[in-house]
Amino acid sequence: MPAYQVCQNFFRDALAPFHKYRQNALLDATLALINGASLTLTSIDRYLPGAAQVKNKIKRVDRLPGNESLHCDIPLIFKGIINMLTQKLSLCVIAVDWSGYPSQEYHVLRASLLCDGRSLPLLSWIVPSEKQQNSQIQKAFLDALAGGVNPKARVIIVTDAGFQNAWFRHIKSLGWDFIGRIRGNIQMRLDSKGEYWFRRQELQASSKPEYPGPGTLARSEYARCDGHFYLHKKEPKGRKNRRSRCRIERKSRIQHQHGSQSAGMVFVTRFMDSFLHQASFGTGNWCYDRHRLVRLVICDFWRLIKSHNPD
Repeated sequence: MPAYQVCQNFFRDALAPFHKYRQNALLDATLALINGASLTLTSIDRYLPGAAQVKNKIKRVDRLPGNESLHCDIPLIFKGIINMLTQKLSLCVIAVDWSGYPSQEYHVLRASLLCDGRSLPLLSWIVPSEKQQNSQIQKAFLDALAGGVNPKARVIIVTDAGFQNAWFRHIKSLGWDFIGRIRGNIQMRLDSKGEYWFRRQELQASSKPEYPGPGTLARSEYARCDGHFYLHKKEPKGRKNRRSRCRIERKSRIQHQHGSQSAGMVFVTRFMDSFLHQASFGTGNWCYDRHRLVRLVICDFWRLIKSHNPD
């Protein structure tokens, strides 16, 4: 089947409410990228389908980014694509992460659907670098994502370190679940230890995943979030100073080594066994073991999070 017809069939419902000219312009630009164009205006116009002269194709592509009506349609286009990809799913595992951008003035906040060992981009926002990790932007991003996801599906948001308690609380307010890594000098409390608050670094981890139990993250009342904690630490790889000349110690390397040697803490909405069992992860040949599940969350999910970064 020709690529243009595939694009038409795939995006038919998502683009149906919009002007026919903008539909054709987007599909032609997408087809140009499929045919080998790079993501620049001059490259797209040269691969644009049709018998028009190159100068006319250049003008057509040049007008597309400045189309104000198209910019107004972008949130609705994302919403339609998200709904199309998730409407038949009973479980949506979505990875969200901040990524770099070719220009240092901006960063990308992106949500991708994890499916069959790959990630499918659902929603992307370009944000000024000074507003990176902004809680209000992250909340608005979740609201936009919630507007398109199948309301009957169970949603699990998977994040790497860098998202704070306001992020986790807003996910819970949407009725979703989360799996996130915790780093930094933050206080926490375990239900088994009562009202004793301590730093995350006080917990000792080993290469075997551990389940300290349920508890509360953050001591301040306005920032508290309840959930379950899991611990894991990677085994040392024995690569100390092997990449430096003359075995020179470097401050940046020491900082990165300290980050990799520290215990990895995973914060989840509910107990992992019941959490994944109720979510119907896998099929009949799924290896149902608590430590295997924790290792999957720590290793596989983080690898999938990194795999969808554009940088």
